Amino acid sequence: MCMNGWFIAAGTLLIAAFFVHVVSGNRFYTAACPGRNAAADKAYEAWLMGRCGVQMITADLALGAVFLLLLGFGVIPRNFQLELFLLLTYGGFGWCRWAMNARRRPVTCASAIGRCF
Repeated sequence: MCMNGWFIAAGTLLIAAFFVHVVSGNRFYTAACPGRNAAADKAYEAWLMGRCGVQMITADLALGAVFLLLLGFGVIPRNFQLELFLLLTYGGFGWCRWAMNARRRPVTCASAIGRCF
């Protein structure tokens, strides 16, 4: 059985992201609940859509972590298609987030360390 440290590290990071996402997402959406009254019907629908989105991303993080750890510990044999899918899923998501933020404002040395002007 061959272990791969890169997959184990990536799976561990995804597990950490999963727990942070569960705790902070549930805390935020519990506090932001607008209630079920008729006046705030659209607000409740938007809140419910956001809550469902958080749960879908949480499931995605959990499944990605499981498969990366299974690949890393050698339980699942090395599979090029699965490795490429995981790389493109998480690498592509990170690149899209970076591209969206870069389009909003130019990244300078000062803004990268938190001193935005």
